Amino acid sequence: MLVTHDARFQIENVKRQGTPGFPSVAWHLPVRVPTFPDALAGYQPDFLVKVRPASKVEPTPPLRHPSWSNCTLPVVLLSDYPYNMKSFMVRVVSDVDSMLRVKGMVPDRKATLVLATPSGLALEPWHAGLLAPYSRRPLITLAELGRRYAEGQPAEWSGEGTRIHCFAQVVVCKLNQNEGRPPTEAAAAIYADMEPAVPRDPLGLGAAAAAAAGAGSPDEVLRVIIEERAGMGWRTLRNVAELIKACEQLNAQGFTAGPFKKIVCKAMPRTYPDPAAAAPAPSAVPSGDPGLAALRAAVGAVRAAHLLVAVTGSSGANAFFMEPNKASGFLEVRPCGWGTVHAAKANEDFDAMEAQLRKGDDAVRFFAYNVEDPAQCSPPDYGQTLSLATQAGPLPQHGHPLQPRNPRRYSPEQLLARDQHLTLRAAPLMEMIKHAAGLLSDKSAYQQARTAGRTHGYGVKEGLLLAPGGQADVAALVAGAGADKLIRV
Repeated sequence: MLVTHDARFQIENVKRQGTPGFPSVAWHLPVRVPTFPDALAGYQPDFLVKVRPASKVEPTPPLRHPSWSNCTLPVVLLSDYPYNMKSFMVRVVSDVDSMLRVKGMVPDRKATLVLATPSGLALEPWHAGLLAPYSRRPLITLAELGRRYAEGQPAEWSGEGTRIHCFAQVVVCKLNQNEGRPPTEAAAAIYADMEPAVPRDPLGLGAAAAAAAGAGSPDEVLRVIIEERAGMGWRTLRNVAELIKACEQLNAQGFTAGPFKKIVCKAMPRTYPDPAAAAPAPSAVPSGDPGLAALRAAVGAVRAAHLLVAVTGSSGANAFFMEPNKASGFLEVRPCGWGTVHAAKANEDFDAMEAQLRKGDDAVRFFAYNVEDPAQCSPPDYGQTLSLATQAGPLPQHGHPLQPRNPRRYSPEQLLARDQHLTLRAAPLMEMIKHAAGLLSDKSAYQQARTAGRTHGYGVKEGLLLAPGGQADVAALVAGAGADKLIRV
C-alpha cells in the first residue's frame, strides 16, 4: 500500500484527480518442496499494489505527521513472474539496465531499488545479485520499505542512513522489457560489476583439462558444460555421467568441428534450495549469502565455456552471461512434444531463449535439441500423482472465484510435456554438440544455418535430424530425409 499526500488526490479537494493505480502482477508462489514446479502448484490470484489518499487515522506517527525525504528516491519495480530468474532477467533487468545505466535516469547510482514482491515475500539472493550494479544501496522489498514501528533504526537503503517512511518522490514502474533491450547487454554490465567476486573457471575447463584431453593449446578445445539438476522432481537429465563419459570417448576417437580439435565436457550441478537451511533475510540479502555465491559460481562456469547444455526452463538465464561474440552458444534440450506439439510455446513465449538471444544479435548463439524419441523421455514425478488425483474427477479450483487472476501461463498438458525427465542417447546428442560447435566461431555461418533451418536438431530413434523449428510431423521428415539432414547413430 502506498499513501499519497499529494493535494491533487486528497478527498477534501473538490477538484481532485483520480487516485493513480498500477497494473496487476501475475505470479507463481515459490513452492516449499521440489515435488511440483511453481508454474503448476503455485498459480495465484493477481498481486496488486494499491494507492490511497492520506487519512486522519493513519496508523503510525510518520504517516500522520510526515517529514519528506529528498535524500532517498525509491524506485519500485513491478513485474510478472518475479520468482523465475529467466523471466526476471528478460522483463526486469533489461529495463533497469536501460533506464539506470544506459539512460542515467538516476545519477550516481543513488536510487533505492524496491522490488514489489507479492504478499510481502522475501527476496531470492539472485534478485539482489542481478540488480546490485544499479544502486549503491541494497535492494529491498516493498514490504521492507513500509515496515512499521521501526522509525529511526539504521537502514542502509536510505540516503539518511536511518529508516524513513515519507518521500518527496517515488517512482513506480511495471517492467516488461518495455525498453526492448536484450538481456545479454544487461548481463555484460552485471558481470563487469561482479567480476572481482566471480570464481574463474570453477568447473576446471581450462589449461589442465585441455592438457588432459591431449590438446596442444587450450584455444583448440571445445569447452562444454552440461547442467545437472539434483533434488528436483521434474525436467532433469538423468544420465549426465554417461553423457560426460561419451564426451570423453568422442575426444579420444578424434573430435573436430570448426576451429576445435578436442572437446572437454563437465557437469554443472544445480540443486533445489532447502527452505529449512537458512531463513531469508528480513530486509536486504547479506553479501555472504550462499545463494549469491551460487550465482557467481554459475556465472564463472558459463564464462569459461563455449557451449552450455541445459533442459528448457529458467536455467537458460545462465546463458545470458556467456562471453559475447567469443564462440559462445546455448543448447536448449527440450523433452518430447515440447518442441513439436507445443512448439508455439517453446519457440514464441515472451521470454523464449531463441528470441531473446536473437534480440542480442546472436552474440550468444542459440541451438535447440528437440527430443522426439519416447524411449528418452519419462514423466515428471508429479505426473502419476496428478493422474491418480484426477481419476475421481476434476481437481478443485484454488482461490476465491472473485479474486482476479491472469490466465494460466501454461496449461497442465503443456507442463506435463515440458517437465518430463530425460535419459538421452549419447550418440545423437554428441552429433548435435559437434554440429553446433562448427557454427560457434562464425556468426555469418551461424545465421545462414538458421535461415536454412539447421540450428534445431531432433533427437529421434534413428539418430539426429536437422530441420527447422516447430515441426509437427517429425516421423514424415525422418522418412524422407537424406544424409545431409539425418545423421544415423
